[in-house]
Amino acid sequence: MPTMSVLLLCSNAYRVERFVALLGRLDYVQLQVVTDEGDWSQCLSEQEGPDLVVCDSLPARGGIRYLRRLFESFGFFSVIECQALEASIRWGLSHFRLQAGKYFVGSYDELAAQQIDELLFKALTVKRTVKRYKEGTLPRSSPAVICDQTVALDINQALDQQQIVAFYQPQVCLKSQRISGVEVLARWRHPQKGILGPRMFLDLIDTPQRHDRLLDCLLRQGLALQRHLQMNVSGQSLVFSYNIEPCQLDQEGFAGRTLQCIEEAGVTCRQVMLEVTERGTLQLTLNSVENISQLVKAGVRLALDDFGTGHSTLTRLAGIPFAQVKLDAGLIAHVLNLRETRIVEALVDLARALDFELVAEGIETQKQHAHLQRLGVALGQGFLMYKPMGCNDLLSVLANNYSILRLG
Repeated sequence: MPTMSVLLLCSNAYRVERFVALLGRLDYVQLQVVTDEGDWSQCLSEQEGPDLVVCDSLPARGGIRYLRRLFESFGFFSVIECQALEASIRWGLSHFRLQAGKYFVGSYDELAAQQIDELLFKALTVKRTVKRYKEGTLPRSSPAVICDQTVALDINQALDQQQIVAFYQPQVCLKSQRISGVEVLARWRHPQKGILGPRMFLDLIDTPQRHDRLLDCLLRQGLALQRHLQMNVSGQSLVFSYNIEPCQLDQEGFAGRTLQCIEEAGVTCRQVMLEVTERGTLQLTLNSVENISQLVKAGVRLALDDFGTGHSTLTRLAGIPFAQVKLDAGLIAHVLNLRETRIVEALVDLARALDFELVAEGIETQKQHAHLQRLGVALGQGFLMYKPMGCNDLLSVLANNYSILRLG
């Protein structure tokens, strides 16, 4: 097993002893500890960079300055953190990590062997993946494939040859665990590189024409599946959500083209939701007002995606008749913190007052799930419940989860 260099930042002597005992059991770990006051001023540039930094406890002033230099001095490494860190340090750590491009493995709430071992194994997996990428030995289907010039040149061909395929991620009721809806997501079945995730190509969908072609591609696949479900379900089928760019709502005739596509598929409009992304501004022009009015009148619902990031503002929420608001995964990742908890509590009250559904995206742990349910968030989406999946896998999941589904 390869070795992993671990840098422990801990100013508590008792916790240092506990960590040394826990990590000493693992023969692949090389541990370095920074604990004394003098350690926080040592010259980082003379050291070899770590594979993993464990932020357990550190003095606020000297510790934050040390973190800044640590993130500046070395290349890629992973980070895990203690949930009991002071709020100011967790805030700084989070933003240092994002700005410097480091990988967040996860957090822990107690010094238990199982919990720490799971985080260390995940960090080791990240190290292996990065090493294989640098060596050029990653399999073509790996999600770590980087979007390069060849990919950029192929995007038009991908749209022409219907290489963009729909994947589906269920949305669930946090209380009952029943599937309440499905988001339709884009994946690229690249002929050489395998299945590519959205981060590898969505930035290349950068013109109004490409936005329209991508939506048309996903609509036709998703609506065909919805029609299949209608024919095999007694009662109402699930709502499928499709992502659109704000600029598309400003295109003349956008609503008419979308409604025609839905009608031709034989799906009722109330089973379709359009999620407006945060990637651009949405001006209420004559075109956008007309499109929104036509869509809502026909029964299509609008959702505000990734609320709390980019251009997703309270002004946009107040000015447009959204039926659903999706909380950004970045907010949910820290929802156990007091400040984020208060924000979600306020948004739950706002959702009740303005009569829209609130959905938490990016739920990855049972603690997040339970906490969000206690706060009054009704719906959730994330890897804890379901990862994005292909059509056949979704049908199998629905057959088990959705009791009224009758396949075959």
